[in-house]
Amino acid sequence: MKEVSVSLDIINTLGPTSAIVLALIQQNKIPSKNFDELISNLDDYLKFENRENLIQATQKLLKLKLIGSIDSATGKKDNVYKLKLPGKSPAGFKKQMNSSWQPNQEVYEVLLMGGISKEFSANKLQEFKIYWGEKGLLKDNWNSIFVDFVRREWVKEKSPNKGAATQMYRNWQPSGDAYEVLELANIPKNISQSYILEFVLFWEEDGVALKSWNSKFVDFVKRKEIVNTINNEENKRSNNKEEGHGESSEQTKDLSWSKDLEL
Repeated sequence: MKEVSVSLDIINTLGPTSAIVLALIQQNKIPSKNFDELISNLDDYLKFENRENLIQATQKLLKLKLIGSIDSATGKKDNVYKLKLPGKSPAGFKKQMNSSWQPNQEVYEVLLMGGISKEFSANKLQEFKIYWGEKGLLKDNWNSIFVDFVRREWVKEKSPNKGAATQMYRNWQPSGDAYEVLELANIPKNISQSYILEFVLFWEEDGVALKSWNSKFVDFVKRKEIVNTINNEENKRSNNKEEGHGESSEQTKDLSWSKDLEL
């Protein structure tokens, strides 16, 4: 049985079928003299994929000049380009995101190969810089992080449910972005996850339809943490009072209002 290795970065860039076809051709697993013979051989080799998808994937690679067509008269192949992937900064050179950062040209080429226009990618750049600039992390792979960010935004943009309100359902889970927002508020992921069941049960029974459950979850967790913090402080003061070290009634603030926060 023939084996072929495919880079995950290339799969994310070209799509799984195009990436596998490219790897097979580059690693000389599929002999061919012309397009029809190539498709026929791919069809025999990749039995899990239908012929139409193989044709589309191969035509995509030809259009991007990642594989070359063969002149039937001369047998001469076209020149092909090497697939460029966003790289890291020089070894050991990590830096924070800043307002002047710009992705490499290869980044836009990689995204374009995945069907994402340069205009869409460029429109997401400012949002990306603001988000990561506020986190203040040191990274040496900002180009790759930007590619992943734009791909996620593209999926959201093309989702058939984009902008549509949906009801809560039993297996709902927050997005990675929701956890990151909460971590910026010093609420660890494991703490946020402990509220999921309560959140889902409450809104599932309510039956309301919303456009953004992630934002609702972030607010829910923040409010819960505020109430828990206040309750803990009240318990500490109560315990101290019992031990004779409590504050006077004039000094103790009434925080019972926090228990009535709408969750």
